[in-house]
Amino acid sequence: MTTFKFNFSGPEPDHIEVQTKGNDKKTEWLKSENVEITDQIENLDIIAKQAKMFTCGDVEIGHVLTNALSIQFNDVEENAIELAEKEHSDLVTGKYEGGLKIWECTYDLVDFVEKNKIDLEDKHVLDLGCGTGILGIYAWLKKAKVTFQDYNKEILEHVTIPNVLLNMEEEDNMKEIQRCTFYSGDWKLFNDMLSSEKKYDVILTSETIYNLNNYDKLIKLFEDRLNDDGIVYVAAKTYYFGVGGGMRQFEKAISGTGKFKTEIVWKTSSGIQREILTIKKSF
Repeated sequence: MTTFKFNFSGPEPDHIEVQTKGNDKKTEWLKSENVEITDQIENLDIIAKQAKMFTCGDVEIGHVLTNALSIQFNDVEENAIELAEKEHSDLVTGKYEGGLKIWECTYDLVDFVEKNKIDLEDKHVLDLGCGTGILGIYAWLKKAKVTFQDYNKEILEHVTIPNVLLNMEEEDNMKEIQRCTFYSGDWKLFNDMLSSEKKYDVILTSETIYNLNNYDKLIKLFEDRLNDDGIVYVAAKTYYFGVGGGMRQFEKAISGTGKFKTEIVWKTSSGIQREILTIKKSF
């Protein structure tokens, strides 16, 4: 039996414990759930003490310091980022999918959308594999209607939702949160859970193509959920060394369906190679 414990460090730490099956050889993907806002508004003052801000263009986004969170894993408490590094792939298959960390490609994508003045107002936007929710929060601040999706329900409850609330005016919390919905679970199960009519104008996703085994789920979700004139923005590293995935492999998988057209719209000029890929339906 494996116990996960998410703690905010601070004078009044908040936590939740979740029991999961830890010894099964067969991975049990997490079912999809619509995650409700519970008592996070009451905890906002505590959460705000663990927050910092960053600015992108004319948008300022507040978020909790995720490296102040910890996971208790097999009764050994350690920093979530340290756990990810020890596992060599920022995931524990079937349990944790890297949601506590803000990845470089997330900043790349926010910066790209801002600099290119991409209109998100009144658009239906999906922040897929949202983690801390930075991409979705940016879209929300630009007046979009946003669905936040992450593998772990606990990440949504204790990181994503608090981050969303941090960026709202207090008197508008309950009114403005109506432009947001939150879903946890595996991509296939999330896709299956949505009504057949549910479509998105824009899908934003960052650092989600490292696992080749998930490509079919991801592409099927794009096929089912992207509006005919919609667009997907995928921000990712060119290669994920030691994991197997990367932008070239994903482009090949997308191309193999014959249903999409793709374009690399941005690349880094130095350091670890990162890119942004756009995907549109082809007719």
